[in-house]
Amino acid sequence: MVALEMCAGVGVRGHELKHGRQRHEEVGSEVAGDGVASLAEMDLYGDVLESVVERVPAADLAASARVSREWLRAVRAALRRRPRRLPWLVVHLHGRRRRTAAYDPHSGAWVTVPAARHDTPSHVRLVRGAGGDRVCALSLSGLAVSGDPLGKDVCVALKAPGVWRVDPVFAAVGDRVVALGGACQLALGEGEDASVVEVHESGSWTACGPMPAELRESAAATWLSVAATDQRVYLTDRSTGWASWFDPAKQQWGPTCRLRPDATVSTWGLAPGRGGAERLVLFGAKRCGRAEQAKSRVVIQAWEVDGDGLALSRGAAHDTMPGEMSERLFPRDEDGDEEDEEEMSPSIGVCGNAAGGYVYNAADPAIGAVLYELRDGVGSAVERWEWVPCAPSVEAEPLGRFILACSPVGLDELARGQPAACTAAQ
Repeated sequence: MVALEMCAGVGVRGHELKHGRQRHEEVGSEVAGDGVASLAEMDLYGDVLESVVERVPAADLAASARVSREWLRAVRAALRRRPRRLPWLVVHLHGRRRRTAAYDPHSGAWVTVPAARHDTPSHVRLVRGAGGDRVCALSLSGLAVSGDPLGKDVCVALKAPGVWRVDPVFAAVGDRVVALGGACQLALGEGEDASVVEVHESGSWTACGPMPAELRESAAATWLSVAATDQRVYLTDRSTGWASWFDPAKQQWGPTCRLRPDATVSTWGLAPGRGGAERLVLFGAKRCGRAEQAKSRVVIQAWEVDGDGLALSRGAAHDTMPGEMSERLFPRDEDGDEEDEEEMSPSIGVCGNAAGGYVYNAADPAIGAVLYELRDGVGSAVERWEWVPCAPSVEAEPLGRFILACSPVGLDELARGQPAACTAAQ
């Protein structure tokens, strides 16, 4: 019935209705089988076909594009007319079995991606990038970066950084890869700094100046929130709000400022802002004061930040995540000690791009996430929020290690990693 539901509500002309009546008995119950194949048997073309394709979930677009040349043209035309800009949330699960699940924000469904054919090490990390996040594996012999957001393509092999790192920040800025902090103290030579920065370009790594003094004590991926644009990589200390940016083309640091618009916020997260300018979105989480008979609740806010000067954008008001969503991210422990709950600061993780992204509970990412979509124009940063439930594969293995990434997923990526299953989010 999938194909019939997609055809419902599509305007057709008189002669097309005539064809539909003639084909009705032939198609009949067969449409309930393979939706794409059944639609291909119907006389759909032109605007009607494009209208149907617009309603096809992204996970099925690759199969639709392979039906015929007419369908391929319709898929491309539909994507040009209504581009799907919001990034996907990609969860790389490393437990008893390695698997990947991806959330399509346009259809509201989780897609299970088959295991990659090539051997992927279990000790993977993340490379943040303006074009999308990629998983990577760091070893003494080199750095292997996945060629696509779903981890299906063959990895790109780079030399290992000159300084051995155990918890580094990796970012892709243009055609350069930047490694920041996370150096192993025992492997440092005399005079070497644990916060040293290296830039990979033209096949080799170049050592640059260390991180600013305000970030050196937290110079590791565990304690830093990272956002990458086409020109820079931005860092902020999750607990203090100290932030700065690094330009790998010029190999220099920008200003260092403390992003703390709300002194009561206990944890910070950083993500790219709307496209066309060096803009950022700063997220902050805090526990709000409680009334006499109610426990405290977590409040998550967002501010737009000017990336050049690392200051709040003029005239921009902050946005607050709906209370029911922040409570689902950080559920109250009805049986626990209220004083212990007060002492535990909420820890948020953020990943996104210039169109939107996701906020999640960094301490327990299996709970779910909240999709945010950025607003165009001047004003507040976030236009809407939407709850994203946990992926079924994550629920089946809650004790596994999760890596959450964010990236646009197009026809090429879907064709390389044909989804094994698609589950509607509840």
